[in-house]
Amino acid sequence: MSIVKHYDKKSGTTRVYESTPHYDPVSKQSRPKRKYLGILDEETGEIIPSSGRRGRRSSAQNETTKTTSDPSPAKIASLEKTISEKNEEIASLKSEIKQLQSVISSYEKICTVIANTLEKAPSKQ
Repeated sequence: MSIVKHYDKKSGTTRVYESTPHYDPVSKQSRPKRKYLGILDEETGEIIPSSGRRGRRSSAQNETTKTTSDPSPAKIASLEKTISEKNEEIASLKSEIKQLQSVISSYEKICTVIANTLEKAPSKQ
């Protein structure tokens, strides 16, 4: 049994494995069986152990979670101000939508009048 260090050029990290030789009767050669131990800390030379779980972590687990401490009063006031500004913007957009809907309905009335007039008009042949 031996310890093998593998340096990854892309990430710049050194991974550490525990390697044990295993004889493969098909190829009649010795092959290593490796067990992942963790990452080597370059500064201290210590191995940072893995979690022991296999595979990658999901993206939700990779994100660092913020501590759930009480937000400051200044932050609360800032968020309340933002909320009130957004509510005012929503109200103005709603009034603009009502105005545009009334304009659309008046155009629809004009179009129906024009369509009725064109239907009644004598056709030239």
